[in-house]
Amino acid sequence: MGVAHAQRPWKHKGSGAPASAEGATGRLLESLDGRNNQLDGNIFCLDQGTGAPLLLVHGWALHGGFFLPQIQALCQRFRVIVPDLAGHGRSSRAAGPFTIRRLADDLHALLERLGVSDVLAVGWSMGAMVLWDLMARHGAERFGGLAVEDMTPRILNAPGWQFGLSGGYDGEADKHFQSAMRRDWAGHVAAFAPRICARGLQKERSALIERAAVEMAANAAGAMADLWASMVAQDYRTALRSIPVPALIAHGALSQLYPAQTAEYLSAQIPNAHRIVFPRSGHAPHLEEPERFNLAIEEFAASLVGAGRRQVARA
Repeated sequence: MGVAHAQRPWKHKGSGAPASAEGATGRLLESLDGRNNQLDGNIFCLDQGTGAPLLLVHGWALHGGFFLPQIQALCQRFRVIVPDLAGHGRSSRAAGPFTIRRLADDLHALLERLGVSDVLAVGWSMGAMVLWDLMARHGAERFGGLAVEDMTPRILNAPGWQFGLSGGYDGEADKHFQSAMRRDWAGHVAAFAPRICARGLQKERSALIERAAVEMAANAAGAMADLWASMVAQDYRTALRSIPVPALIAHGALSQLYPAQTAEYLSAQIPNAHRIVFPRSGHAPHLEEPERFNLAIEEFAASLVGAGRRQVARA
């Protein structure tokens, strides 16, 4: 696979997407003077700034543009690498299959082509699953640290496991959920988007919810449903103890998707992990408390320097 430069950064090309799908976010991203890489004409990423590499991997049905507060704040100290995973954003025209394994393989190929090492990777939601899968099958040699943002190693709850999706989400609930998703994607998005933000603060975060809903609706329903089916089929609990790099577990205290016990479980199972709680955040601390999140990433990166990471640039 080869990496080529894209002509226009961060433009959605998927059919059926609104003309201004990214709105102000897209315009701001286009103003950034970064390297905009294209993998085999289908998988795109922004490559912005210089310094130690910081990889930001987005969640299900969204795209790399949702890391704008991190791109703008951290590109002076890091080489910020932000892909749009297959089926999302500027990679919406990528052909299937749409599975966690495929996304992990794409990301591994991208990092190989970029030739980066000592990567600090941040995985938001599904992005964490992609990184777990990549490390489990391709190794973690290119990584220096891992930050997990509000995610579980197993979505489905079952006897003996209640740290999956909140509300006792199990196999039976998933059948109805997936059926509704494939039958009425727009209706599913309208119901799901408010759950991204902090419980009780939806009115305060209405702009973020509206933006997320617009971006989610622009995706192809079949691709998103296939990815969801792949996500719920995964179980990375046994893989956690084999993660060889230090980890930061970021959890929103007001998350509507995962309980606090999920983050506690991750920090206990990953050998060198510590947990940070964002008191006014839900599923997206990097968007709900961006300054505090960015500081946490900078401090985590600084703690990794002695463990073999390159020195992080200082302002």
